[in-house]
Amino acid sequence: MKKYFICLFFTVAALGFTGCNDFLTPESTDSYNESTAFSSEKNAKLYMNSFYTIINNYGLFGTTYKLLSNDINGSSFLGGCMYVDGLSDIEKCAGSTIGSNGAVANLYATTPSLITPDQNSLSIWGDAYTYIRLINQLINGIDNTAKFEVNIKTRLKAEARFFRGYLYFLLMRNHGSVILMDQLTTEKNHARSSASACWDYVAADLDYAATNLPQVWESTDAGRVTKGAAYAMKSRAMLYAERWQEAYDAANKVQAMVADGTYALNSSYAKAFGSYFGDGNKEAVLEYRYSYPKLTHNFDFIASPGGDNAGFGGDIQPTQELVESYEYAGGGTVDWSAWHSANVTTTPPWASLEPRFQATVLYPGSSWKGRTIEPFEGGKDGWVAYPPAAGSNKGASVTGYYLRKYVDETHTDLINVKSSQPLVEIRLAEVYLNFAEAAYHLTKTDDANGAINKVRNRVGLPSLNLSGTTLLDQIKKERKLELACEGHRYWDLRRWKDAVSTLTGLYVHGLKTTDNGGGSYTYDYITCDDAPRQFPSKFYAFPIPSSELTNNPLCEQITGW
Repeated sequence: MKKYFICLFFTVAALGFTGCNDFLTPESTDSYNESTAFSSEKNAKLYMNSFYTIINNYGLFGTTYKLLSNDINGSSFLGGCMYVDGLSDIEKCAGSTIGSNGAVANLYATTPSLITPDQNSLSIWGDAYTYIRLINQLINGIDNTAKFEVNIKTRLKAEARFFRGYLYFLLMRNHGSVILMDQLTTEKNHARSSASACWDYVAADLDYAATNLPQVWESTDAGRVTKGAAYAMKSRAMLYAERWQEAYDAANKVQAMVADGTYALNSSYAKAFGSYFGDGNKEAVLEYRYSYPKLTHNFDFIASPGGDNAGFGGDIQPTQELVESYEYAGGGTVDWSAWHSANVTTTPPWASLEPRFQATVLYPGSSWKGRTIEPFEGGKDGWVAYPPAAGSNKGASVTGYYLRKYVDETHTDLINVKSSQPLVEIRLAEVYLNFAEAAYHLTKTDDANGAINKVRNRVGLPSLNLSGTTLLDQIKKERKLELACEGHRYWDLRRWKDAVSTLTGLYVHGLKTTDNGGGSYTYDYITCDDAPRQFPSKFYAFPIPSSELTNNPLCEQITGW
């Protein structure tokens, strides 16, 4: 038994669920090997628990994508996944990502040469295959050495296969064709399987999980993956595979659980994510729970406005491109052309925009923590032009906006107290949008309209009855707004093959506010990038790492790399 296996077996501090104290300590034994690790239900569950960190690691608060070189202390940065949408058109990475070490996230948006087979901060190859090997080890151990009831074995294997299917989905999202490893083997040479075979594998793992996981766990196991989570993940994965019928059917399975009361859209969009709920959030289909002080994250410190945070924070800032996509609260497109110039004195229509905007974006004059947001020079939060001069306020806004979504407004001591609001990895609203997109491609126009209208009606927007490419464009827009800054936009643009046209040559924008005193303000449309964003067509499938090709001559590189 390798030491690595033993170490991971005891890595249970980072549990993403509650009520599992009975499984925090392994059964006593003189030595641990594969036989003892999986022989008892208690030890097998303990081993299984360690895989729940996958939801955290690859989720919005996770650290997998090391896009940033250094944090404010000069050490390895503690975040990554939350910055990926900064490579798209809806976010600008700013705040403490700006400084003498450079804004690496911004460099990735404008410098395609940073992604190569030798270097790719968006790669998960090594980490994912390490997890897959360990998951296979668990499945093998349950099949061959476990000495507990068959129904428990099946349920544990279902959890394991959920995570294996999720990991292979993430690998496929990156590369389009990968190596399938479903057995323990010492053989290091393996060829990539076809895209079709890989997607079959993802679907099979998630189907097995959905078939054998409970719809709702007992309270002692609250937070574990469920039947609904497996179907929801499949609905997401099959959109990337362009297997519309499978995506449609999987999303429909989740909708059936709405009918029986398992899931429901939260009546308030603002309460569909963040720090408000725990067990009361029926919109959460897949959730990772934190528990202060043992299991925490740094999102509030990273994303809070500069005025909250002693000069830091404000790393994730909405762009004007995102802001201008929102409708009026009662529906209808806003004409922003009057603000696409300098020295405008008319107040922008921020206060009149729909609830999703109000819950996502902090803008000048927003009420926040008993004060008013002031993202302008001389204001409490501050503003700085990009790229900033040395010594600029690192918490200042670049775009004129800050992120509100997911930030805990009740969190006041951002320096000494870390965050613990849950991560909602999949919301019911996403499942509706997955269903709508699949329905469109199956020419089920009424189903597609019905699904997007559920999402729109929740925030008071009028129903639509669209068809053709107009309907598809609306589905894409609803995803952009409903799921804004939740880690979907960059990947959506890639899978739609819209990234080249949307991102190549793009400079993202903001709206600079100037306080003239006496309640008078002027507004300037500003560019917030110092170079155009780039997305070469070969980025639709990222390269296999050079280290894999060196060690595995059967594995061929992705075409174009």
